[in-house]
Amino acid sequence: MNVRDLVHRSPPTTTIKSPSMFAPGSIPPSRAASPSNPERYSRKASIVLIGMRGVGKTTLATLAAKALGWELFDTDTIFEQQYQISIADFVANRGWDSFRQIESDILHVLLRTHLTSKVIACGGGVVELERNRSLLQAFCLHGLVIHVLREKDAVLTYIRESTHFPPYYHESAKEAWDRREKFFRDCCSFEFVSLTVPVPPAPAGSQGTVTPDQTLALKPVEDDFFRLLRFVHGVDTNKVSVSPRAPRSYFLSLTYDDVAQAIPKIEDLSLGIDLWELRIDFLSSLDLTFLAFQIAILRQHSPLPILFTLRTVRHGGRFPDIPNEENAINSLDALFRHALRLGVEYIDLEATFPPSVLADIVSLKGNTSIIGSYCDVTGSISWTGPQTKQIYDRIAQMDVDIVKIVNIARTFEDNLSLRQFVATVERNPKPILAINLGPEGKMSRVLNHVLSPVSHPLLPRVSSPGQISFYETQKILYLTSLLPMKKYYLFGCPIAHSMSPTLQNTAFATLGLPHTYELKETLTVEELNDVIASPNFGGASVTIPYKRDIIPLLQHISRHAKIIGAVNTIFPLPGGVGYSGDNTDWRAIKTCLLRYLTPANAVTSATTALVLGAGGTSRATLYALHHVGVINIYIYNRTRRKAEALAREFERLDPLLNLRVLDHLAVPLPIHPLPTMIVSTIPATSAAGAGSVDGNPLIDIGLHADHLSPAGGVAIELAYERRITSLLALAQEKREGGIAWAGVEGIELLLEQGYEQCRIWTGRRAPKTQVRQKVLEVYHQSWGRDLRTGT
Repeated sequence: MNVRDLVHRSPPTTTIKSPSMFAPGSIPPSRAASPSNPERYSRKASIVLIGMRGVGKTTLATLAAKALGWELFDTDTIFEQQYQISIADFVANRGWDSFRQIESDILHVLLRTHLTSKVIACGGGVVELERNRSLLQAFCLHGLVIHVLREKDAVLTYIRESTHFPPYYHESAKEAWDRREKFFRDCCSFEFVSLTVPVPPAPAGSQGTVTPDQTLALKPVEDDFFRLLRFVHGVDTNKVSVSPRAPRSYFLSLTYDDVAQAIPKIEDLSLGIDLWELRIDFLSSLDLTFLAFQIAILRQHSPLPILFTLRTVRHGGRFPDIPNEENAINSLDALFRHALRLGVEYIDLEATFPPSVLADIVSLKGNTSIIGSYCDVTGSISWTGPQTKQIYDRIAQMDVDIVKIVNIARTFEDNLSLRQFVATVERNPKPILAINLGPEGKMSRVLNHVLSPVSHPLLPRVSSPGQISFYETQKILYLTSLLPMKKYYLFGCPIAHSMSPTLQNTAFATLGLPHTYELKETLTVEELNDVIASPNFGGASVTIPYKRDIIPLLQHISRHAKIIGAVNTIFPLPGGVGYSGDNTDWRAIKTCLLRYLTPANAVTSATTALVLGAGGTSRATLYALHHVGVINIYIYNRTRRKAEALAREFERLDPLLNLRVLDHLAVPLPIHPLPTMIVSTIPATSAAGAGSVDGNPLIDIGLHADHLSPAGGVAIELAYERRITSLLALAQEKREGGIAWAGVEGIELLLEQGYEQCRIWTGRRAPKTQVRQKVLEVYHQSWGRDLRTGT
């Protein structure tokens, strides 16, 4: 059998319905899409993983193939299947040269015949032969070749302890790594760092709210890898909206010499901001591998996009000004090419960089947005003079995405001159970021609308003179009437014990926003008209019994809310033309499912889920499961008629959906395979009525430990009036027996949907750590009883 026959006989993986992490258009990107430049790579282009032995190529390839529903090929596995011998024994008998030639033949067949919808994991030494390097470089023109890195010490330990592979030829593993590193980079289109991570702890202040399992240790790596793929494919480019109607946006410049120093403070540092600026001229090293790990560390601890900036001395930074020498120009170009290889969302390019560097990086930018910048730290140009407009025009013509001009203020009036200049260009297609440096220029930072740089007292140093914090900018905006105070409400009945005021008021106060949130309990929905029509109305949460009744009062509702048939969030439309409604419940459920579903239980066409209840929140649950990619969903409700009506309605959403109604929860459960996702939508108050066992609604309806998949999964409880329900108790029982079932309490869902409401209303990410801590403090005082014991 020859290599070509073996490759084509490799068994295909199961084709699956693509989960939302990849499916184009299934869920709107979390941030605005890249404003320009077509996609460089087809979403069906095959993915090739290269890198040293032990960095995790096969693991990542398996995760990607399962998520995408693509075939997986591993060159080492193909070799051993064909020759029926281990690589170690083959090399011992016939030598490395013979192995490399066969490996090269396998690679040649794979790259020539599998251009689309395949994931290929290569051996660690595939770059040894020049022929292979040429093949990989040619493949980069249309396909994805991703160089995988991992901490060197961890990899060398793995290699040293491994008995499956032969020793390196006439050199140590470290020497082979150092020699191959340049080869890998020359042959790849992107680079990914697979950070070794500890078992994730429960979220700060959760007091056991979420129960992660050992198998979740791989989850951060999976999330980061899929984040890169979504960015490359243009599914979610993680960009900040800079349209004229978008909220003011801000970035924080990390001025550490090592990003790891920022991680213990990352939640505080990120308050209110939309973007991290990584000032690489502040870092202790510009080694390419060090830079890759810096970005990986930041990404693993924050979802915010990254702006890659190298500021020269001429522009107020630390990097030496670039001499007109070929080596210096090539080194500068290599740094920015590396940033593109790492998939950073933004790159700042100084307009005074060598033209060849500017042209090269702009032409290769892909889904990376370019900020073209000019910084005059001497104050030699005037905002009202012709030179500034000439600078703007020159930068805008470079095919950048945002124009940035920085001057220095001598007097407060210089800020007014700046605003006059901005008024002349802000209607142009290119957004403008314009500020003044120095103490007199602080007001320019407050008034700037697009990506205003802010500082933070926890930073070791400010990146430029005159910076102020995000909190200070909000206070100044309020005092100058540019940020009016708004009132937000919870509409419903009864709502006296709701946690929402604690959640939202903590968020507003932490962000320095002047808004308030209060309860508005009414007997009829019509009584809310006067509240909504008040001039300082900012928005409202909506709970039972008004999630459907509120819709006639609105002029617009989101596509998601229309399908779900319920609204839990309302807000004024721009221009005062009415009010819009949305639903954040489904997003909260989706977030928790994806957060705690282990890579071993990634969604496939065979995945099953069980929904308990057929009330209002069950609709949001079905919608969330559909967006996660689950097509086999079972519904159990005491009133079968209600469950059947719900199933019929949602089957129209997608012809692939397979919704079935259960008559009972018998043992064994008539579901195959058993569900890896179970969501209870039964209100605790209604479920714990007559006939319940010890006030336990889920025991009353017959849920049993044997109903939970032996492969592990996620159990979500939507009711939060009790900390531990019997569904969560069953998940805990499974976990104690060594099966990876994560239990998510109802308070987590309340928090997640509240975070999303805060973002919709204010345009700011909720300060999750501070909000969680305060909400759980109040929650455990009021509701933190165990449903099994009442304590």
